[in-house]
Order: sequence, then C-alpha cells, then structure tokens
Amino acid sequence: MNKLIKSVTKIFVQALEDLISIFKLITLYIRGTINVQKMSRSKDLRLDLGCSNSQKKGYIGIDLTKGSNLTWDLRWGIPFNSDSVESIKSDHFFEHLNIDDLLFVLSECYRVLKKGSELNFTVPHLDPYLNAYIDNDLKFLKEKISDIPLKYNKIYNNPFDLIMWLLYRNGEHKVFFDSKSIVAKLEHVGFKNIIIRKYNKNNDINKRFSSIYVVATK
Repeated sequence: MNKLIKSVTKIFVQALEDLISIFKLITLYIRGTINVQKMSRSKDLRLDLGCSNSQKKGYIGIDLTKGSNLTWDLRWGIPFNSDSVESIKSDHFFEHLNIDDLLFVLSECYRVLKKGSELNFTVPHLDPYLNAYIDNDLKFLKEKISDIPLKYNKIYNNPFDLIMWLLYRNGEHKVFFDSKSIVAKLEHVGFKNIIIRKYNKNNDINKRFSSIYVVATK
C-alpha cells in the first residue's frame, strides 16, 4: 500500500510540475508577443540573438535570460515580420542549438532580414586545432583550451579529450563548425553572399582564438 501511495504521489507531483512548466511557457509566449508588437513599430530593427543578459546599444537582445530586452525562445522562431530587420548579430550562440533548430533559426534570420541586410556573427570552429591534434601537440591544446573544470583535469589530459571538451563542453554545445561547414549551412537556408571576416574590436565582444567571424548578406 505504501509503495502504491508513493507511486501515485510521484506521478501527481510530476504532472503538477509539467503543468507549471506549460503555464510558464504560455506566459512567456504571451508576454513576448506583447513586447514584440511594441518593438515592431521601430523602423530600425536590429537584433542580437542569444545575448544572455548583456545588451548592445541599438540592438534588441533576444534570449531566454531575464536580463535580455526580449525574453523569448528562439526555437519558436524570430517573432518579427519578413523583410523587416535591418541587422542581426550573434556571438557564440548558434553552437548551442541542435542541427534542426540551427537550420530553422538561420532560415528565420534570412526571412526577417531586409534585402541587402546582414547577419553578422561568431561561432567556435575547429580549424586552428586540427594540426595540433594531428601533431599530438598537448602543450598547445592545453594553452588554448584552458577552461576545463578542475574536477575533469585528469580526464581531459590528452589531445582527443581536449578536442571533445572544445566541441561539446559537457553537453552545452550541440553542433560545431569549421569555416566550410558554417558557409554550407548558410547557403542551405538561402544566403549567397557569405564572407569570413577578421576580428573587429569595434563590433565583436572579445577576441577568442577559437572564433570564426562571419557576415552573410541577404
């Protein structure tokens, strides 16, 4: 009898938690939609995707973090009209999406941008590390991949595992790129004019060795 009561209680608690989660999502969606209606009145829409709680002047920061200008799950799409956005920027956000969500969000960028407008972003890429991995250059990889949590130091102590940390970061990263692969994904959703650019201190948050800087024009 006690086992039955525990099982029923567990099911009830889980169902209640699921209902609360659904309510929060609906509330988030409604509030976001109301905010979008106000923001859409601007004739100079500029978006910063996956901004966390940092805000860039002149841009609407979109993220699930409460500190953003618009709290919104980008996997639902970009909630603005087609051909209405002047510019989109993003810094190390796209790698946190799985491949289907990534392609969807990139296609949404293409949809909402005005013709001739730019998607300007950075993502991590593998190119700088390949030779070090092939050459078994552990010293180089340790210098460049220096954010391993202390509890994993003994595990991530060889070239392969360091590369795996760089790629997946314990599940935080869902997809990874080299310079050709990110271009291919942009072309897949419709972008044709794509440039791999250099770091720009006036535009980019910080210079990272593992970053690739991309501009895709609609």
